Amino acid sequence: MFGNRKMKAAAEMMAPQWMKILVESRDIVNRTTDPDVFFSRYDTVKETAEKLASISKYVKFRGTKPAEVLRMAVDQEQAATRDFILRCFQKAQLNAEKLKTEKGKLGQFEKFQSSLEVYFFRMSDENAQLVQDLTR
Repeated sequence: MFGNRKMKAAAEMMAPQWMKILVESRDIVNRTTDPDVFFSRYDTVKETAEKLASISKYVKFRGTKPAEVLRMAVDQEQAATRDFILRCFQKAQLNAEKLKTEKGKLGQFEKFQSSLEVYFFRMSDENAQLVQDLTR
């Protein structure tokens, strides 16, 4: 019984901090146009939701339960990645419009593609194809 009380106390102490990390990471995932940030923060969302799910028997959560948040994060990862790709492409377009030379404009799209190619292993075939199709 004593171990259970300690676990509950530790869970109650960690839950608010993990919730803050989860919410902050989710917001960053939904805004960033940096592939390194997107994929590392997406991992943080899943890892933190998993931690919260593991303590859910000790702490009461309002709203969507951590296990459900984790399931949604896994299920919606490719949709979120697609949204991210489109956001990155839009940024590349805006940056290209500001440039005068064709070489400079083309460079923006090459930068877009090369920054995402290293993450093709994290993407569905459809998302990897989308990156290639957008730069044609």
